[in-house]
Amino acid sequence: MKTTLFILLLTISLQAETTSSDIIRFSGGTTIQPIIEKTAPAYQQTNKESLYVEGGGSEVGIQKVINHSSDIAMIARNLSEEEKSRFAYMTIAVDAVAVIHHESQSINNLTKQELIGFYDGSKKECNYAGCEHVNLIIISRKIDRATLATFEAYTGLKSPKRKNLPPDAKLIKADAWEAESNINTLLWVAGLKGSIAIVSHAEAIRYEKMGYPIRITEIENVYPSLETIKNGTYPIQNTLNLVWNKENTKVERFIGWVKSGGMDSDITKLGFVAVDK
Repeated sequence: MKTTLFILLLTISLQAETTSSDIIRFSGGTTIQPIIEKTAPAYQQTNKESLYVEGGGSEVGIQKVINHSSDIAMIARNLSEEEKSRFAYMTIAVDAVAVIHHESQSINNLTKQELIGFYDGSKKECNYAGCEHVNLIIISRKIDRATLATFEAYTGLKSPKRKNLPPDAKLIKADAWEAESNINTLLWVAGLKGSIAIVSHAEAIRYEKMGYPIRITEIENVYPSLETIKNGTYPIQNTLNLVWNKENTKVERFIGWVKSGGMDSDITKLGFVAVDK
């Protein structure tokens, strides 16, 4: 009986190891998540590995790669020089951070200073013609989200939840709402007529096409489009990166497939700007 039980447990253990070796685990930015989900069926048709994808935010993704609970982190922001040195990585696309609001509001353009004013609280009212809600609900993002990091880099503002900030740091207003994913953000704006938020441009376009009552505003008289993102004239943009541990050879086949252009059409279809790899 003991021998039989031992063999059974060993068999289960070996099966688990085999299964694990055939799965590439992705964690991180919900901006990149739809790309991997869309490309997975085509990859799995001709390769032995299955792709398992979960969100959680870019910073969660990088931590899971560090502790080896994920193979590839999806990082929807520009990488630091330390990260580029420590990890293997590939930039797959460029996206933008769109500023959105409910379609009932008439906010067609914001200057950088006006955007900063709404988010730091110094601009108290929406005084544009067509604003139904004078006091807007400001929607920011949680500190583990790459969208927030990109927004902070552009505006110079910092989330008040950040640790070890200098005394003279300029802060996002303390009562700003904090969304987690792009989907959370889009649903909040669709349901709150007096809201303004920051979100992935590609996701905003996708939800706008599905009929959600959202509108994307220009920043400094530039609308975020594939053209203005590609030529750099839209000012709030970021790279989308896949990041993995250098010693992780399990991902080599998938990375080679991406380098060969395997996901480029999906990147474009989802509204991102593909880059040379």
